[in-house]
Amino acid sequence: MENLPKICVDTTDAFMTTERFGTREEVIRWIKEVGIDNKVTVIISRSDTKTGKRGRSNKIIFGCDKGGKHKISDSGTQSASKKCGCPFKIRSTPAKDGSGWKIDVKCGLHNHGLPDRLEGHSFIGRLTTDEKQHVADLAKRHVAPRNILLSLQDKFPENVTRITQVYKHKSVIEKEIRGPRSEIQHLFKLIEDAGYVYWSRKKDDSEVVREIFWAHPDSVKLLNIFPIVLVMDSTYKTNKYRQPLFEIVGMTSTELTFAVGFAYMESEQTENFCWVLEKLKELFVKKDMCPQVILTDRDLALMKAIEVVFPNSINLLCRFHINKNVGAKCKQHVVNDLQKTIDTLWMEVVWASDEVEYGQRLHQLEQACVDYSGFINYVKDTWLTPHRHRFVGP
Repeated sequence: MENLPKICVDTTDAFMTTERFGTREEVIRWIKEVGIDNKVTVIISRSDTKTGKRGRSNKIIFGCDKGGKHKISDSGTQSASKKCGCPFKIRSTPAKDGSGWKIDVKCGLHNHGLPDRLEGHSFIGRLTTDEKQHVADLAKRHVAPRNILLSLQDKFPENVTRITQVYKHKSVIEKEIRGPRSEIQHLFKLIEDAGYVYWSRKKDDSEVVREIFWAHPDSVKLLNIFPIVLVMDSTYKTNKYRQPLFEIVGMTSTELTFAVGFAYMESEQTENFCWVLEKLKELFVKKDMCPQVILTDRDLALMKAIEVVFPNSINLLCRFHINKNVGAKCKQHVVNDLQKTIDTLWMEVVWASDEVEYGQRLHQLEQACVDYSGFINYVKDTWLTPHRHRFVGP
């Protein structure tokens, strides 16, 4: 019994037909439509065209996407694969009487189960020519991929494409636009074409870019009108080079924000931040002008760079980031029943209006955390002792 083939499904009857097809394309379309109706993903495993040379003839061999065996890598390991040696095979060749292409089911059996539905399958979800053009039109208008997918499903009700295919096609479009240029070269071209103010620097004696800083001309104007408050932060793993993207945001008198500038940096060392901040400093029309307040997270390298480049600015820390970190640490050290109480006591410490109230609130927090020395030591050593003046107060 163990040597018997594990045949699960027989789809022979579904593909049996005496119909003749006028062209190769009609055969392919019919086979694939029947496959979709029967939950079979049919692929072209071999295709040949008659050229007059020996052994060349018009034929198409169709198979199941699970046919064949997965190749083992040079290291001897075998990664995950959907291939299981499915024997399904259909052959199509022109009839000898010239009536068109005929279909011959060589094997309609599958040694695996068939899915209940094909939505989400990479093959079935491929975009058609019209769908690709629709994605391209929306991508040019900077429509988000999730909204592109919704538009596809609305315009093409039979579409079963997933968000992955939309991202892949957007990548193809971007590569075509970029041409032979690398991503960095294309970034420079876009920056120059749009008239941005920008600087860059390379590693010594090489063409490797260390940092790029750029700002839109309108952002420069806004910066000089509203130089009072700046917010600075980095995002991580946003590009294939794994470089942090440093963003500088300003604030208007009506408390609206605007983007000041951006920078890709080699690393987040003080020297790198100093270079970026020096370029930011050059955007000010008046050389003695500087932001009064700079808001950051507890990035010690950035805080040091601010002291060097903008010594007269006040560097405050973002309470959102602080409260998020303290809350996470509280969950690690404090039992569930007390977490909400301690979170409330911590917020009262942060919002203390004067030194007297701060001392009272801190004492209450210490009393509540008498059994949780790890948490209270973290709060004091990481935040309150070195940085209280940067975030505590109304």
